[in-house]
Amino acid sequence: MKKALSRLFAVILAIVLAAGAVSAVSATTANDSYTYWKNIGTKRKAVYSKPMYDVGEVIDVTTLGIARLTGITSMCRDNKNNLYILDSNSRIVVLDNNYNLVREIGLIDETISYEGAKGIYFNDGKLYVCNTTGGNILIIDSEGKLLDTIEKPTSDKANLIPDDFLFEPTRIARDNNGFMYVLCSTSRYGALLYSPEREFLGFYGANTVKTTVASVLTNISNRLFPNPEKHANKIKEFADPFVDITVDDEGFVYTCNPWLSNYTANSKGQIRRLSPGFAKNLLDGDANYRDEEIAWSIYNPAPTLSKQDLCDIEVDKNGFIYALESMYDKVFLFDPDSNMITTFGGGIGKATQKGTFTEACAMVLKNDGEKVLIADASSGNITEFKINEFGKNVKKLDYLTKEGHYDQVKAGWEEVLSQDANCQVAYSGIANAYLEEKNYDMALHYAKLGYDKKTYGVAFEYVRTNFISDNFAWIFAVLVVVILGAIAFMFVTNKKKVVLIKNKSLNLMLTTMIHPSNNFTDIKEKGLGSVPLSLLLIVLYYVVTVLKTIAGGFLFTNYDPANFNSIIVLIRSVGLVVLWIISNWLVCTLLGGKGKLKEILIVTSYSLLPLILEGVINIILSNVLLPVEASFLSILSALGFIYFAFMLVIGMLKIHDYSMGKFIWTTILSVAGIAIIIFLMIMLVILLQQFGGFLVTIATEILSI
Repeated sequence: MKKALSRLFAVILAIVLAAGAVSAVSATTANDSYTYWKNIGTKRKAVYSKPMYDVGEVIDVTTLGIARLTGITSMCRDNKNNLYILDSNSRIVVLDNNYNLVREIGLIDETISYEGAKGIYFNDGKLYVCNTTGGNILIIDSEGKLLDTIEKPTSDKANLIPDDFLFEPTRIARDNNGFMYVLCSTSRYGALLYSPEREFLGFYGANTVKTTVASVLTNISNRLFPNPEKHANKIKEFADPFVDITVDDEGFVYTCNPWLSNYTANSKGQIRRLSPGFAKNLLDGDANYRDEEIAWSIYNPAPTLSKQDLCDIEVDKNGFIYALESMYDKVFLFDPDSNMITTFGGGIGKATQKGTFTEACAMVLKNDGEKVLIADASSGNITEFKINEFGKNVKKLDYLTKEGHYDQVKAGWEEVLSQDANCQVAYSGIANAYLEEKNYDMALHYAKLGYDKKTYGVAFEYVRTNFISDNFAWIFAVLVVVILGAIAFMFVTNKKKVVLIKNKSLNLMLTTMIHPSNNFTDIKEKGLGSVPLSLLLIVLYYVVTVLKTIAGGFLFTNYDPANFNSIIVLIRSVGLVVLWIISNWLVCTLLGGKGKLKEILIVTSYSLLPLILEGVINIILSNVLLPVEASFLSILSALGFIYFAFMLVIGMLKIHDYSMGKFIWTTILSVAGIAIIIFLMIMLVILLQQFGGFLVTIATEILSI
């Protein structure tokens, strides 16, 4: 007995120590180059990717014989690849294509200061300086001579611009038609839009404020019961302003936002591609440009997520998007379909080696993205990143794939995969190439490897159509035989009153879906019902729930084999069932319920039959249906849950002998009881972790003596 107790104590102590040790595990550091895979599980998945950009030259302007750049705010280049660097002290440094000093532009016309300017832009032979603190835009030539200014816009149109609007320009861009877009640090209405004749036309492409049920109810309350305080707080409902803007050769406007104060951790749309004129976002509405996995999972402790901001955006001629982020000092490269290709740079505010930054602040593309220049506001240096052959190949193949030149990409994508098996767009490219060749089996194979559900769905539709057309005769014959056989079987068994299942407990369980009221009455009054069968149903419910995830159709499941945890599924399925049984028994025992724990178990488990049946049918249908037919699965799931609830209500009314009102009240209390039990269990785990940590600390101190 003593040995048994000592062993039990040793096991408990080991568990407690393990729990404390788990809380002390630190996260690993991130790879410098990585990407995200989409459509794996419910979240994107960060994986290593082969670097596409290598660190090139580091430009230190002090070696050019000029004063150190302090507080770089913006960079741009002209059509000769001359680089213009703006710092915050009324200075523009001009470098040629080889990064040799061309000139410095100080005071414009030797009189106009632009200290505090935030943006610089070159277009049509002119240099636009966003004189932020001066409240205007200075248009100069390449020598620094003032050509014109743009002041705060005025308009004859009513309410086109607020009277108290502060014109503090930070960024500017023009399209090929001469329309000009100006960002202001105070503008929550979008970019200011000017015609080619420089007439103010209004605001363009404002961010939208994310709404929730709570915010909608608050707005309704504020309208019904207004007061001065609520009116004063209305300004907080405006969306945050853009931080950068650029225009591609086709006139599409690209904007980027910081970490918006009105967004949640799952917010989308930090980068948008707006259509000319209508300002409609054309990028994938589900695209997430947040680096959330790196922020939360890799760095320990994780930096404050709210400070992770995009600060600059550039687009090359093929639509590849380069986004500079100022918290982790990285450049994120996305293709035109919002797929993240790679990332480079880094530093997290501590530039410890070449190619990292302390305060990345501005970005310029050269040679259409073959070179990317990143400025560090803290050091005043500019780092050049050069695309390598692997990167050139990936960008070229991705562009050809997007343009539909599938016959030119298959061999190239196979070579990419031989160098980097984590390149998701490569699997999609090969799948589309096989789809073009009408090799649907291989298209399905590569689409599944790359979690490309769109291509998989197209290939699967062809496979299913071909299968049905080739085998229609025998499929139709089998269906007819099965239907007629089922009808004949039912007719004969009913006429001759054949009892197929002679075991009363099993018969009662299987017919509960058909006669729930009668069967639950028999369970209460005649003591029928089987505990072993009830437990079997709960096990089956768990098995079916797992199979819906791992054996369901590829098009309808988000299954990540690496992260799938059947224990979590067990808690969400069987755990909730068990908690309901315990909580309902406790509540109803106190409130005069006549149901026994055994009866609650039997009724609850028998009520799971519709969910089990729905799960089996769902697994079968999800493997043969197309995404456009997903409504059938939704209807099936809804019907299964409704019938489950219907059976559970009838069963609880029968065994507890409650009125409907009392049943509703006890059900609410039972749900509250579940919440309380879960809370207590969490608290227990936390206490065990803390106690385990305490024991680990004590053990460490003892061993160190």
